[in-house]
Amino acid sequence: MFKRIPASRLAPSPRFLFSLLCCSTLALIGGAPATAQTTKASVASASLPATPLSQWTRDLGYQKAQVYPLRLSGLGCPLVDVSVSGVTVPLMLDPGTARGFVVTNSAPSIPHQVLRREEQLNPDGSYRGESYLIRVETLSVLGEAFKNVEGSLADWRTFSSEPFNGTVGLDFFLNRRLTLDYRSRRVAAASSPLPKHLDPSRYVSLALLAPPRTQGHVLYVRAKVNGREAIVYLDMGYNVSFISPDFSARLPRVDHAGKFTVFREDVPVELGGQKFVLNDLREAPINRGGGFSLPVALELGSDVLSHFVITIDLRSKSLILARAE
Repeated sequence: MFKRIPASRLAPSPRFLFSLLCCSTLALIGGAPATAQTTKASVASASLPATPLSQWTRDLGYQKAQVYPLRLSGLGCPLVDVSVSGVTVPLMLDPGTARGFVVTNSAPSIPHQVLRREEQLNPDGSYRGESYLIRVETLSVLGEAFKNVEGSLADWRTFSSEPFNGTVGLDFFLNRRLTLDYRSRRVAAASSPLPKHLDPSRYVSLALLAPPRTQGHVLYVRAKVNGREAIVYLDMGYNVSFISPDFSARLPRVDHAGKFTVFREDVPVELGGQKFVLNDLREAPINRGGGFSLPVALELGSDVLSHFVITIDLRSKSLILARAE
């Protein structure tokens, strides 16, 4: 377990033990098939008003020093600057990173110690490839620093059709809340509790469901999809979104050439009492969420999530959505 310490002073702390990356950087893992088709899902309608940067930072109680630049990858997934052993590297902010961080051989050279070789697994438990368990002296992300952090070093080809630097997961935000705004290119982090009262006409508050143990801090919430109770999986690390064939009955269908040939339109989704309509969702089986009493109906990637301001607080098991300006 790593210990949070002030960025200005690194004191000795227990080492952080990295476990395997089960749920991984899907924007890049699925990069080849997903990005070969340029169609992206969209939010056709939402009952929420737009919430600009100036408002959500005020409503959520962020100070100016707690707001940082957010970059987007070529596929539209969020990147944040992470200092690893003194080397600043833009890494994808991906809750699908089941534990800790991953750097690839595409990243700049980073001082590290190799501990052992490990297997990497797909979300369904099947073999993906090999990586190395490594230790770095320091890691700093969004204003917090950690010491003696273990992570994974892998060949980018294990996960992607295109080179990428790696990912950073939510293990570094166990004691902080995090807000992403794709549209304003800003991300904020703070250790203070969430405000007790937020305007329900502007903010949708959802309870995060406990994911399967091997999936780390993957984001699952309850929803109603096409009139049925279901689970929705939010994955900032994937650039496109999917609907399960089990939930696509009677929805308008559009066919496209490519790996994903069936797309669904006018998909009604209800989250926290608010209604949304999504378009251009790829229809494909969703092999996630084993152990839930309800099936996983949607996997929402960054194409849909970029329409929202997203706040994650693992301490209170809360996810808050506002509509981005």
